[in-house]
Order: sequence, then C-alpha cells, then structure tokens
Amino acid sequence: MTRLVDALRALQMAGEIAHGGRWAELRGERHSVYVVEAASGGGYFTWGDDPEACVVQFYRDPTEAIRAGLARAAAPAPHE
Repeated sequence: MTRLVDALRALQMAGEIAHGGRWAELRGERHSVYVVEAASGGGYFTWGDDPEACVVQFYRDPTEAIRAGLARAAAPAPHE
C-alpha cells in the first residue's frame, strides 16, 4: 500500500486509484481532482479538471495534497 492510499483511507475518502496506488482521482464539488505521486517519490502533484483554473501544485505530504486539491475544487470558479 502506498502513502497516497494510506492518506485516502485515513481521510475516509473514496476515489479511483490507479498505477499501483500512485494515482488517485477524486470527485470535488465542481470538478475532478487528481493527486499523483512524483516519479522520484519525494512528493505529490495535484490538479483539477477545470480548464480555466488548471494549476498543477506540488506538496510533500499526500494528505496535504488531497485537502488542497479538494479545496480548490470547492472554491468558486475564477470567472464567477
């Protein structure tokens, strides 16, 4: 089990898990959120499906990446 899967379980969140637990797709309020373990294993990238606010961000901790990605998916769209 990966740290990403452990974090999802600790937060009691369900999502689509892929690539041996190194990739997760979660459903946010406005769009999907993706959290991916960096190839070096030293952190996690997160981004969302909103084409107007698609920002890739890096986090060292999977729980922080999940929470930040879902918070961005809950915020009003930039054009609203």
